[in-house]
Amino acid sequence: MAYHAHMEQYISNQVRVWKLQKEAIDSIDFKPKSAKGTKPFITISREYGAGAYQVAEKLILLLNEKYKNDHNWAAYDRNLLEKISSDMGLSESLAQTLTTNARNKMTELFQTTFSSFPPQVAVYRKLAEITRMLAYNGHVVLAGRAATRITRDMGQGFHVRLVAPLSWRAHRMSELHKYSVKEAEQFITEKDKEIDGFIKEFVKFDNTDPHNYHIVINMEHISQDEAAQIIIDAMKGCGLL
Repeated sequence: MAYHAHMEQYISNQVRVWKLQKEAIDSIDFKPKSAKGTKPFITISREYGAGAYQVAEKLILLLNEKYKNDHNWAAYDRNLLEKISSDMGLSESLAQTLTTNARNKMTELFQTTFSSFPPQVAVYRKLAEITRMLAYNGHVVLAGRAATRITRDMGQGFHVRLVAPLSWRAHRMSELHKYSVKEAEQFITEKDKEIDGFIKEFVKFDNTDPHNYHIVINMEHISQDEAAQIIIDAMKGCGLL
C-alpha cells in the first residue's frame, strides 16, 4: 500500500489534539471520565492475503460516518508506520503526546518484550513504539506488525484476526497481482511462515492462536463490507463504541 500524502498532514493535525489531551490529563485538576484512560482502537492480524488493510479502510469509512469524534478514525499499515518511524519530527511529536504513566508502561513493556532483540531486527522496536503511541491516542485501526501483542494490555483495544483457506487467498492474490495461482500459493505460504515465525520467536506471541483475539473472521464467505460491520457490531457489544 503506497503512502498516502494526506496522512502526514492528518497526523500533524491530530498531534495537536493529542498534546492538548495529554496536558489535560497531566494537570492536577483533571478528573478522568474513564479509568481506562484511552479511546478505542482496533488491531487486525491476518493470514497473508486475507485483505486486512482493505477491511481496515471499510472500517474507518463506517466509523467516521456513524461515530463523530473529536478526531477521525484512520488506518495504518506497515508502510504508514514505517513512514512515521523514519520521520523523526513526526515520531517525536507522537512521543510528546504520551502521559508520564503511559510512557512508563511502554518503557516497561519494551524492556521485557524486546530486550532480547538481535541487532538485525532491533529496528522493529521503533515501529512497535509508534504502534503503541498511536493506539494510546485512540481512533486508529492498526493492520499487522504484531499490533495485537504490542497493545494487549491496553483496555480499549479490540483485536481481530482475519483468516481464509489458502486456495481462496491464492486466487485473490493472483487476480490482484497478475501471477499464477500456484505462484501465489507458494508466496503466501512463505509469507505466513515468515510473519508468524518472526512474531513467535522475537515477540513471544502466537499470532495464530484464536484465543488472542476478540473475534476471528473467515473471509472466504464474508465480504469486506460485511466484515467491517461485524467488527463494529462486536465492539458495540463490548461497550467500546
